[in-house]
Amino acid sequence: MRKSFWLATLLATALLSGTEAWADGDFFVVAGGGGVGTKITSVPYVIIKPGFYYLGGNLAYSGTGDAISIQADNVILDLKGFSLTGAGKAISSCGINPWSNNGTASNNVEIRNGTVSGFGAGVIGAAGSERVNRIIAQNNTYGIWVANGNPSIEGCTCSNNDKGILVGNGWIASCIANNNTDWGINLNGPGSVVGCVANNNGTGFVLAANGPTPMMVDQNSASGNGHNYNSGSNTNIAWGTNVGR
Repeated sequence: MRKSFWLATLLATALLSGTEAWADGDFFVVAGGGGVGTKITSVPYVIIKPGFYYLGGNLAYSGTGDAISIQADNVILDLKGFSLTGAGKAISSCGINPWSNNGTASNNVEIRNGTVSGFGAGVIGAAGSERVNRIIAQNNTYGIWVANGNPSIEGCTCSNNDKGILVGNGWIASCIANNNTDWGINLNGPGSVVGCVANNNGTGFVLAANGPTPMMVDQNSASGNGHNYNSGSNTNIAWGTNVGR
């Protein structure tokens, strides 16, 4: 009873003050004076301030730039299960691009929970600290492409792209890559590929094939690819248990 009273008091205080507050356990209350975050209802859209942003519905984009450009640090973009659709992968456009307006990458950016399709690159990033979680990228030239910055790509599905997931260095976990023309999952620098599945791609997994790069590759599965695993001259891989190798 005492615990419930203090939880109710904390929630009421947060709602009245318009501030953030931690409640019990993993429960997080974010109060914002009648609404949480910023709803995106049309594209193109440029994020220039830190904060929480979300899609208000399925959105279509026919331009040649970025549908959503993130030009700030400390941003969460939640697609809320909706789709962001471009005019076709042959058009030079990006679905979501976390670059700042001075040409450098934004830091501490999370992109999650939805589908990005029909772009030159579905989700593209550079040397910032990006997290891409539970994104479905399909029918793009590049599904998800984050060059460097030790990003985390988790729980994503890339299918029917020219190229599935490309990461310069970082963490790729619990992702699925199917029916991509070139590769399913490509880790091109130090990092880990854990618990992923690659089926029916040109190459299932490309693992820094051009030189010795430290990485861990464990609990993955590959089948039906032109080549299941291509590690080339890379002799610095800690191989765990991987199906199809």
